[in-house]
Order: sequence, then structure tokens, then C-alpha cells
Amino acid sequence: MDKNKVHKILVVGSGLSSLSFIDTYLQRYKEIDVISFENKKIKITETDNSHIFKILPPQMIGRKRKVNDYFFFNNIKVLKSCNFFGSLESGGLSNYWGLQIDKNIFSDISYLSKKTQNKINQCFKEIVKKYNLLGNIDKKVNNSFKKSNYFDENFTKINKHLKLEEPILAYQKKTKKRLNLKDINEKKDKFVPLNYLNNLEKKKIIFHNYFVKEIKNYKENILLICSDGIKDKNFITKKLVLGCGTLITTKLIMDYLEIKKEVKINHHPRLFSLYFSKKKWKSDMQFEPPHTHLKLKNNPFLFTADFRPGNKIIVNAITKFKKILKPLKFLINFFREYMVFSNILLESKYGNLFIKKNNKFFVVFSKQKDLKKIFKNTSKIVYQSLLNAKKILPFCHNYFPGFGADFHYFGTIPINSRNKLSVNEKCQLRKNKNIYIVDGSVFNFKKNKYPLGLIIANSRRIGKEI
Repeated sequence: MDKNKVHKILVVGSGLSSLSFIDTYLQRYKEIDVISFENKKIKITETDNSHIFKILPPQMIGRKRKVNDYFFFNNIKVLKSCNFFGSLESGGLSNYWGLQIDKNIFSDISYLSKKTQNKINQCFKEIVKKYNLLGNIDKKVNNSFKKSNYFDENFTKINKHLKLEEPILAYQKKTKKRLNLKDINEKKDKFVPLNYLNNLEKKKIIFHNYFVKEIKNYKENILLICSDGIKDKNFITKKLVLGCGTLITTKLIMDYLEIKKEVKINHHPRLFSLYFSKKKWKSDMQFEPPHTHLKLKNNPFLFTADFRPGNKIIVNAITKFKKILKPLKFLINFFREYMVFSNILLESKYGNLFIKKNNKFFVVFSKQKDLKKIFKNTSKIVYQSLLNAKKILPFCHNYFPGFGADFHYFGTIPINSRNKLSVNEKCQLRKNKNIYIVDGSVFNFKKNKYPLGLIIANSRRIGKEI
């Protein structure tokens, strides 16, 4: 260990939350060091978590090695009762997110001080405006695009108990005219870590290809015991910023605080549905995010349903994971423009994920819990609304991929909690105010079902304040 080298600040993680922090931090400081690991050399055997590979998002086809690395190097076991997963690579899970952002951020930060709420809201608007994300918040932050007319005004007239909302779509596209989604370059324009990084002054970011094994106190500083999979390396820093995703951040802090009991990981249980449309809903994109969110008027936070047309990536995923359908791929592609896919996301109180240390390993698991009734009721509402509006044929296929397969993980180290495992409003760990947490760990999204916008707005705020 180089005892003479003490970093002013270290960031762990290279996903969108970390980069959003770095974005504002580098507006005032010359450089920053980032610890982020991607295994390029070491061949490892497959872990005991192979059941996870059956539920990977369509965007992750061919990325099994990164998922396996995530479990192996972080000493994580996922029991077959759930389907939690991550990806150990530059950018992490942020590389594969669904590219839709809920505009309703105040509902989940109302318990914070007005000052903090306003700062987060300002940062949220800055991100949408600075990176020209598609959608509008107000007259000053508006980058409108041509939306699908699949859901017209008649839909809510017929289904008066429901309401439609439009999310922000996370594509970086500046234009003076109203944009058509077919003009999007899906690789270059999507708001993912690589493209975000290209907009930052990379010469100021020093990357270290290690993963963190353990965090310890070292005199008045913080010691990080890291590894590249072959040898260890120690880093000493005055301030530490954790943006390595909810599970890894939680695991590291549980170890640091010597927490032995189980910790609940909040998430939004998801039901996947397939319908057949009465008219074509054509998509020119490989992977098109939903333009519309459906909610109950009298209970808008119970669930959110989104809808997207059949696209190439989803069809490829279906035939890959359901091998019995592979001979029918040509037929599926033929009817693809009549397929409508939906996700129904429940509020976090229905979540059922936990993490606990078991000897050297951290175990992720769920408990006995049956969501059949709530999913039956919510899916019936969605299905009936589509039938009422004469959008679909009388057919619906529902599939519950298991607890954790929504890929939304959050709320393990909440702001202003009285628990040992918590942070203050500046996202400083209560037991050590030199440790900051900027990922989804600090919020419990009880209302917001597409929370990444709020997460990166908050990390941007901390980057200004630290």
C-alpha cells in the first residue's frame, strides 16, 4: 500500500448515477479517480446462479459472461426463489435499462426538506435539457417528438377510471423540428454510460480497473481493499462516493457496519403480458421504449402499465428463451406488427427480495409470497381497458418472471431513516459522513415506477454539494 498516496475523493462505479455525480463535480475540480472493474482476462467457471440466465432482458442476449462475473467476483449467491441479477462491466446495468423516465419525481421526495426537493427538481430539469432527452416537463424544458397514435383521446373517454401519462424517453437528440423516432440512431443517441461519458471531459477521469472487496476505516481516512481478480491493491481516500448499484453498495456497507441481519431490497414486481392488436403498430426501431403509461385515476400508485409494439430484439429474446418457439420465428416475425407487449409494475410494498451475509457469501433470496390475486386484478383492468377501446383481440398471455426480474433495485440505505443503515439528506452515511451514496439505495420508490431520472438528478445534486 502506498501510504503517501491519499486521494481527495474516490468514486466506485461507472453507471449513470456515478457519471451524473462526476458531471457536476468536474465543473469545479480538475480530476477524479474512479474504481470500475471489467474482467477481460480471467476465465472463470459458471456460478450456481445459472437460473438467472433465463430472465435476462432482451438487450442482454450474449452477455452471460458479464452476469456470471458479477456474481463470481462479488461473492453473491441468488437462491432459486428469485431472479436478481447484475452485470460486472463498465457502466453496469445502466447499459441495459429501458430508457423511460417518470416525470413525477416529487411524489417520492415529499418527505425531504423543501430546499432539497427544489435542488433535486432543478437537477432533473438540467439533465433533460442539457442532454436533449425526448419529452417535455414545462415550456422551458421541451423536446417534443411524434408519438404513436395507438392510444388516442377516445381511450380515456371510454375508460374513465384510467389515465394516460407520457414518460421522458432517454435519447439524446437535439432538433429544431418535431422529432420522429425513426430518425433516432439507437446506438449513438440512447442515454447510456458510454454516450454519457463521451460528453464528459474524459481526460479528467482516471479509471482504475479493480472491484472493491472491502471498506475499512484507516486513521482519519477510508481504506478500500480492491482486486483485479489476480492481486489486491489498496486505495486510501478522504471521501468515498458509492454509485455501484444498490446490491453492491448495500453489500459493502453491510460489511463495513458489520450488519448481520437480513436487509430488504425494494423493487417493483413485474408482470409481462402479450396481446394481439386489431391494427398494425409498426416500429422502426430495434428496441422501442413505451410512449405511454397507464394508471388508475383513484389509485395511481398501485400499478403502472406500459406498452410497446413488437420489435426485433423482443422477438429474438422470446425465441431464444422459449426454444419450442424457435421453428416458429418466421411466423412470429410475420405477425410482429400486430403484437403489443406490456409491463405491469406494482408498487414496492409488494416487493420480496432480501440480502444477508452467510459466511463469505452474500445471499439474495425471497420469501413465500403469492402475488396471483393482485396481478390477476391489475392485469384484468389493463386487458379490459384495451378490449373496451377495441384495440386488441380477445387474447392475453401473462407471464410472471419472478421476484427481482423487474431489474429495479432500491431503498436499502434510505435518506433520513433512523436505522443504522441510512444516510442524511446530503446522502452521507450516518456512521461516517465521508462516505456518500448516490445510487438507488437511498430512495424507496413507492410511487415512481421508472426511477432512474430521480436517481441521477439526486447524484447530480450531490456532485454540486460535496
